[in-house]
Amino acid sequence: MFKLKLIDLAKGSNISDQYKFYCSTLNWSRDQVVSYQNKRLKSLINHSCLNVPYYRNWMVNHNIIPQEINSTEELKKLPILDRVIIRQKNKDLIAQNYKTKDLHGGSSSGTTGIPINYYHDTQSISAGGAANYALWLMSGWKPGQKNIHIWGNASSIERWNSIVSKLKTRLMNQLNIPSTHLNENNISEIAEKIIRFKPKSIEGYPSAIYTLANHFKQNNLSIKGLKQVLTTAENLEDYQRDIIEATFAPTGDFYGSGEVMGIASRPIGDNRYYIFEPHVIVEAVDSGLEGMKDILVTDLDNYAMPMIRYKVGDLIDNIYIPETNSKYQFSYFKKLIGRSADIITLTNGMRFHPINIFGGTLFREFPFISKHRVVWDGKLLRIIFEVNGSVDDSLLKQKIDELLKRYDVSYSIEYTTKLLPSSNGKYKYVEIIK
Repeated sequence: MFKLKLIDLAKGSNISDQYKFYCSTLNWSRDQVVSYQNKRLKSLINHSCLNVPYYRNWMVNHNIIPQEINSTEELKKLPILDRVIIRQKNKDLIAQNYKTKDLHGGSSSGTTGIPINYYHDTQSISAGGAANYALWLMSGWKPGQKNIHIWGNASSIERWNSIVSKLKTRLMNQLNIPSTHLNENNISEIAEKIIRFKPKSIEGYPSAIYTLANHFKQNNLSIKGLKQVLTTAENLEDYQRDIIEATFAPTGDFYGSGEVMGIASRPIGDNRYYIFEPHVIVEAVDSGLEGMKDILVTDLDNYAMPMIRYKVGDLIDNIYIPETNSKYQFSYFKKLIGRSADIITLTNGMRFHPINIFGGTLFREFPFISKHRVVWDGKLLRIIFEVNGSVDDSLLKQKIDELLKRYDVSYSIEYTTKLLPSSNGKYKYVEIIK
């Protein structure tokens, strides 16, 4: 905690106190969770009506008063906030009792095709960071333990050179590695550096950690004392998790975004993604595809630019209420499926998500397939496989025929020795050419 306080002192944040509070909520009863969540929601709605032009105008035009919204169910009276609205109404979404120059600005990567700008106040940044740490704690992580941080976002990497970032890295015993450096030219040197560092945890993009795990496996390398791997920012596929856990350590998976940090996590040894409800409200709404729901997130701590019922662009199976004997009394989902922008609409009108079709069990039958990418140009489905050995073409085609039979779509199979990530270091499983 002392190290977090030093970071707060350098950054002017309040992560340490917020983290201490959030840790206490992990032991709350369901009634305590719901009561606190509703209290925070009412405060946010009152503030938004008084100070945020977009919400004030919407409530007036639809004869809604803040006192009508006291719970998650009543939150449905407000509109869904999507990226189009954020772009069109950006200034109207910023609270008038905040000065823009005092806020922390950010922008999305635009993976949905609609990049946006957003803002946080200092308390929101503190709460989001503290929520991340509390979610990591659920997998056994402790502040200050030696950690490898693998990331690819260019603006984040650029900030690593700032004085405050260097101080944080030192205090948190962290070694930063750009994911784009994990290539044939650098990976051996990076692996040696990691072994010398002796980390307790590795955290970052699953595709990059998977690449690193494969290198360790192929070269019979190991990291003594490694306790956990914490993945985030991309979907963790089953075949990736198999290799990472067999080579490195048990793996927890985390879910959040730049717009709303610290949303949920699947702790090590668990099969549920627990929603961090002291910090957010998450709803699941129909996506138009069976078994897939669109996520809506309300950030209970961002008063500068309230994200209320924000459509993040990700898909889950559904939201479930915890049983009385559940380890955490937070609502949860079981599966994080992928981006809604990656849903493919065929010429015959049928729709499907490639990761839901090709992920997981298919690749366990073909050990020499490292990863895949699906490209849709409006007519043909190109399925590109990265391979490191021989593949039974006829058996692979038979399996894909079975998976795609109901969709009546033409496809091709291609092989390559290397599928590269995008410029931000993230791996793109689906590409839709418009």
